[in-house]
Amino acid sequence: MTTFKEIRGNLIKSTSTDPANPQEGQIWYNSTSQVLKGEEILGAWSAGGNLGTPRSGLAGAGTQDLGLAFGGNGGTTATEEYDGSAWTAGGSLSQARLSAVGCGTQTAGLTFGGNAPPVTAATEEYNGTSWTSGGALNTARGYLAGAGIQTAGLAFGGDEAPGKAGLTEEYDGSSWTAGGTMGTARSTFAGAGVQTSALGFGGYISAPTPTTGATEEYDGSSWTAGGTMGTARYAPAGAGASSSSALAFGGGNPGNLAVTEEYNGTAWTEVNDLSTARKRSGGFGIQTSAVACGGTITGTTAATEEYNYTPVTRTFTTS
Repeated sequence: MTTFKEIRGNLIKSTSTDPANPQEGQIWYNSTSQVLKGEEILGAWSAGGNLGTPRSGLAGAGTQDLGLAFGGNGGTTATEEYDGSAWTAGGSLSQARLSAVGCGTQTAGLTFGGNAPPVTAATEEYNGTSWTSGGALNTARGYLAGAGIQTAGLAFGGDEAPGKAGLTEEYDGSSWTAGGTMGTARSTFAGAGVQTSALGFGGYISAPTPTTGATEEYDGSSWTAGGTMGTARYAPAGAGASSSSALAFGGGNPGNLAVTEEYNGTAWTEVNDLSTARKRSGGFGIQTSAVACGGTITGTTAATEEYNYTPVTRTFTTS
């Protein structure tokens, strides 16, 4: 029989007390309690500070400690900045919009598309204080997804007359140019990553299966099929640094979902749920440190949740 030493190259250490700062994957035998233990890192959601303005269909950008939320239902132009615990007012959008995309950072943010109404092609850039106009999308659309940074943005999918779009456009900081077309046209979905390593997942497609869990990966020129989500959904939120490290949370199918899944570049794995099921929320951050803000619960909410990895000591038992 293969031993732990043969697999890992070292013996399991015996100690009378648990290590003060165990590392992920570390295993030890506690001789006092006479049990085998190990350290695991798990992601979990906890409450953050409430938005100043409850809203649904908003966009987000930035990191957990330096975030942005803007736009949303009710014709709002409001922007709010997050410091990891509380939201404060930022500069207003030039144009009110619902179901737009947000990406970039708190001091170099980007938003594009959405429903003004009608659908818009307008792009705006944020400098940490105010929004200014950028180059317009070639195709106006709402309920699209996106990824990237202010000088290298990516817009894909969405609703355009007369139906759903698979179009992709790339932004260079001043203008948009055509990119590779998605394999499946869709709307009301989420994106994550950067212009050369992006992910699109979930959303509405055509009948007979209107809500999908299909995932596609973008390499800077073309889309390829990725692993299917465990729970098909529309209007989820997403976060992540690349097509191999992303987080999907919330959405609807048809009711509100709390389900959270992590993507590793091949497959989705379900992890700890949101505390409160919601759809059409704003999302931003990375896989290990994300934010969900606003959205629809029973009505429009201002609630914010933060996703973080936390060390957990496990006791091994026989079964």
